[in-house]
Parts: sequence; structure tokens; C-alpha cells
Amino acid sequence: MKTRQFFLFFLSASIITSAMSVSLSQGFLGLAFVTFLFLRDKAFPMGNLMKIALVFWGLEITSLLIHFLMSGLDWDYLKKGATSEPKDIFLFLAFVCMTKVRREDLPLIYRSFVAFSIILVISGFISLFSEYRLGWLFSSLHREMTTWGKQHLQGIVFGVKLYLPIGLMNTHLTYGGLLLLVYPWIFFRVLLSLENREKWTYRLFWISFLGMASFVFLVNNARSALTGTAFAILLGFIIWRKRGYRLNISPWIPFAIILISISLGGTLWKTSESFRTVIGPILGSEKHTDSGRTFIWDSTFPLILSNPILGVGPGNYSKEIEISRKERSQDYPELLFFYETTQRGHAHNDYFHIATIFGIPTLLVFLAMIWMIIREQFNTRIPFPQMAWYFGISGFFLASLLQCYFQDDEVVIIFWYLVGYLYQSNQLNANQNA
Repeated sequence: MKTRQFFLFFLSASIITSAMSVSLSQGFLGLAFVTFLFLRDKAFPMGNLMKIALVFWGLEITSLLIHFLMSGLDWDYLKKGATSEPKDIFLFLAFVCMTKVRREDLPLIYRSFVAFSIILVISGFISLFSEYRLGWLFSSLHREMTTWGKQHLQGIVFGVKLYLPIGLMNTHLTYGGLLLLVYPWIFFRVLLSLENREKWTYRLFWISFLGMASFVFLVNNARSALTGTAFAILLGFIIWRKRGYRLNISPWIPFAIILISISLGGTLWKTSESFRTVIGPILGSEKHTDSGRTFIWDSTFPLILSNPILGVGPGNYSKEIEISRKERSQDYPELLFFYETTQRGHAHNDYFHIATIFGIPTLLVFLAMIWMIIREQFNTRIPFPQMAWYFGISGFFLASLLQCYFQDDEVVIIFWYLVGYLYQSNQLNANQNA
């Protein structure tokens, strides 16, 4: 077996297993990068997106080293800092590996993303009815399990217990972030099936798959991901129309679907308290975590203002936010309980988190990187449905206003694979047209 075949196998395996276990996917990514180093393919000239991404990671490493010096060469800090935010530079290798993908390899990578999506949705659907966390199946393969994690019961609908769907992931937010990246592709794959008048068996399969993914997504209730997905689909429709696509179906079909959905939803709203609990927050009713972000952001802003250039340093967020909250609770003693009980691990906003940890200059570079990624989406001539993979990337950036998805390893590895696939596809097209 040639080196390239090993490389493609490891790359494909890493993409697919991202729906199962982050440890497995990262292991295959490491193997893919090792074989990547032995490939003799001629590399394309480094594009602007690659350059700005390298600047971004360079600033993160520089921040780590500067804070290491400021700590008095405290090796414990270096170890803690290196295993916090900057460690995700390893996941950036997913993007790097994609730069050695050839045109004839793209169908294999596409099928890998399809397999990833199918596993993600089906595992999420199964977890709806599982009292125990499915992800612990993989954990039990390499360590002894003395307990077995139980799932959160979302409610009982028509006598059926429904649990919070997280697939094989650890949290519902991680699972929601992954669905955000793949749901737009599923949606537009259905539209393309209808547009091209595929066999009725294909259309039935994709419509059923979309229905399954939609139901799982709603019960998952990750509102930041749902918001990002709505934006991604809106963006997708703009590009869909710009490409000249039209739906060759009767206008009565979408009208009937909407009418049935409203009727069924209204019935469930009236008869099921569990349904109201799940759907209510999506429609605007208050959720117990709503006020949490207010206190998290309120205590994060002073850290940004106090450290605008270098930030507080990698690995220091929890320590510094503790100090900030004590100061804020002294100014507002009536809010002491809320400052003490809200989450401390991250800023619940990727942009605030990056500015807090690394400083405003690094945030500006991150925003420049986002702009280049979005511009790649509008400039690409990749056809549908492959094109639809990239709409989730734009939704990802919007959802990051309400959640730290860029700090989530399970989500970020697929994010970089998708960005790399977009980047390399554009590079291949540009090279062909040159």
C-alpha cells in the first residue's frame, strides 16, 4: 500500500470517527499527519487563508511564551497554559492535511463527510431513547467503568420517554455544534433530490433523514446551534438562488408541510408539558441558563479592559474570572449568589474568550480569518450539494456569539476539516483554470 493510500485512509477514518470519539479521531489525525510528511506532492502556493491562520496560531503561542516569562519561568504554568487553548493547534493539522488532497481524492473525502453525518444523526436518534450515555461505550473499551453515566430525561411524549440526545458525545452543546455543521448539508441535499427528481426511494430516504435530524436537533435544544443553523440555511438559500436553482415541486407541498407541522405542534403544546419544556425556550420563553451569560460576560469585560494587548494568558481564565467576580459582587452585593454560581470555565462567547485570553490584536486576526473563510464560500464554484457543507461554517461563527464552540475539541476538528476541504477545492479549481 502506497503512502498516499495510507494518508487517505487515516484522513477518512479521522473524519468518520469524529462522530464517535474525539480520541479516535485525533489518533487518526495524528497518523494522517505523519504520512502527510512523507508525501511528495507539489504544494500549492500558500494562500491568504493559510497565512492568516498561521499568524493567529503564532500569536497564541507568542502569548503563551510571554506569560511564561511574566510568571518567572514557572514550568507549572507553561504546562497548564500549553494544555489549554493553544493545544488546539493540533486540530489545525486537519486543515493542513487537506492541502495535500488531490482532485481525484475529493469524492472519497465527500463520502467520509456523508458517513460522518449519518453516524452523527443516527447515534443522536438512538440516544433519544437511551437512559445511558452511548459515549461511554468507547470509554469502556480502554478503561474499567465502575459507573455508567445516565442521560437527562427531557420528558414523556405519548407515553414514550425521551432523553436529551447527545449521540456519542459528552454534552448536548457539543452534539448541537456538530449538528450545526452538517444540518445545512442535509437540508440542501433534500432540496437537490427534489430539484433533480431522483428516484422516489432516494427522495423518501433523504426526506426521512432530514425529519430525523430535525427532531433530534429540536429535542437537543442547543439554541445557539439552532440560531446558527437558521442563519446558515438563509445564507444557503441566497447562494442557491444565485446559482439559478429552482424547486420543481408544487407550492402546495411546502404549504401542507407547514400546516401539518403547526397543527401537530399546537396539539403537542396543548397536551404535553414535556413538549412545552423543550420547545418553549426556542420560541423565546425563559430558560434557567439565560441569565448566566449576563453574569459571565459582565465579569469577563473587566478582564479584557485590564489586559487589552496580551490578555490574561492561556490557562488563566478560571483564576482571573474568580477575582473579577469577587470584585463585581462587592460592587453589587445583591447579585453575589449569581456571580458565585454561574459557570467559570469559559466566556460563553468565542470572541470575548479570545480577547480575554490573548488580547484584542489576536481577536482582530481571528476576525480577519473569519472574513477570509466566508469570502471563500462566496467565491467558490463548488456545486451543490457539496457546497452546502460550508453554510454550517458561517452559522458556526454566528453561534459563537452565544457559546465557545471554537474551544470545543469535538466540534473544532470537523470545523477545520470542512474549512480545509473548502480551501483545497478552491485551490484545485484555481490551479485548473490557471
